[in-house]
Amino acid sequence: MTDSSSGRVSERRRHSWLVEFLIRLVKEKPLGTVGGIITLLLLLTGIFADFLAPYGMNEQFVAERLGVPSARFWLGTDHLGRDLLSRVIYGARVSVIVGLSATTIGVLIGNTIGMMSGYIGGKFDLIFQRFVDAMMCIPALILLMIVISLVG
Repeated sequence: MTDSSSGRVSERRRHSWLVEFLIRLVKEKPLGTVGGIITLLLLLTGIFADFLAPYGMNEQFVAERLGVPSARFWLGTDHLGRDLLSRVIYGARVSVIVGLSATTIGVLIGNTIGMMSGYIGGKFDLIFQRFVDAMMCIPALILLMIVISLVG
């Protein structure tokens, strides 16, 4: 490319593949990008909860019970005088741990059973496939209502 004002050849700056991928992702899937940013923020909040929370998770301020949001307590305090912002930040850590643990366990069990079904084949594969078909035909909401009614 030539720059018409100076007569020099201007070089087009080339980004790394990661920057180009991120730019293309933002342009093509903006809602996916927003979801990814929210997920990344939740993960980082869970990982760095000790550094982000202004107070300890169970630290109590008895004189400030049921306090409204203020400069000291951004989300206020609960009935025991604990800072709600700190509890939300530490709660993100619990959510991240539970989510990652459940996903890991599900993937390990699912892969193990799937590989056994594929390797063994025959009647085991047929029985297991019928079980999967039966589970797939039950809507998730109805299954959730059944579990809640049984558990209480």
